[in-house]
Amino acid sequence: MDNDMNISTLALLGGAHVHLPDHLQQMKARGFRVGYVHDRDPDRRDRLCAELDAKPLATLDALQGLQTAGAVVCSETAHHAIDIGAALSAGLPVFSEKPLAGSARDAEAVAQHSAKAEAILHTAYFFRTVPALRKAKGWVSEGRLGEVRSARMLFNHDGGYADWLNLDSWMTDPELACYDGFVDEAVHAIDALQWILGPIREGHAGTGNALGWPLNDHGAAILRFASGATGVVEAGWTDTRMRLELDLVGDAGAISLKEGEMTLTPRGAESPTERMGLDPLDAGTGILPFLSALEGRAAPGLVSAAEAARVNRVLNDLGLRLN
Repeated sequence: MDNDMNISTLALLGGAHVHLPDHLQQMKARGFRVGYVHDRDPDRRDRLCAELDAKPLATLDALQGLQTAGAVVCSETAHHAIDIGAALSAGLPVFSEKPLAGSARDAEAVAQHSAKAEAILHTAYFFRTVPALRKAKGWVSEGRLGEVRSARMLFNHDGGYADWLNLDSWMTDPELACYDGFVDEAVHAIDALQWILGPIREGHAGTGNALGWPLNDHGAAILRFASGATGVVEAGWTDTRMRLELDLVGDAGAISLKEGEMTLTPRGAESPTERMGLDPLDAGTGILPFLSALEGRAAPGLVSAAEAARVNRVLNDLGLRLN
């Protein structure tokens, strides 16, 4: 890969997201760097510029004509649509943290903008980069399960009680977060299940508040897919540890992912015929398909803007948008 400014340098739009350090680590490993920073918090902007040896952007208009490979949006969710729109208008491909925007309407608008501009707009649904989940999708596509009838996915962590997630921040401000702690994790499962099984047609969600912040922090949703399959998603910030679980049951077999191991068991078999370990989860890998696309390489795991907008539509249909 060239080291020219416009090839290896990215513009960072917002530094609020908890996974920004993970993305920066992946970028550095691939030879990319942040050359410009825009943030509505000038102190955070200046700190990031000092840490990253980057130049400040006073306004989003400064993106016009900028010699940079693309934009990385890690601002508060409420600002995603404006930041993404400005980058697309400047002719830049865009990586956005999840969810794509703060409402289905805004997500669909930026997806349409990217389609009109014929520009990459990739969202950080990193489950698509997880080898075990890619294998599960492959097994389903190959017909190893037959017709899938039911699905369950759980993605929880202990961030609400641990010291690694700062919830005294925009993440618990309904105006900035737009969605709650259930959604913060559930979007990964919703995207993954739609990626594997196809679109969700309808559903209902229930959420709860264990931590006392102004928005809820865990919950569950019952879903029905267009295929007729039923689904359950459980997610939140209130577990005792990081957990990812998956169950897919079909006419011909089942996939089960628990305690770090995934198995495939044909119907009627006494034991699994396939096993695969789950690699440690790293949300930073969500940016890798974007970087590969910028390099002109194959980009498995790239999330289309329309697919990301469909996650927002499911959230709105479930009544999970906060404002």
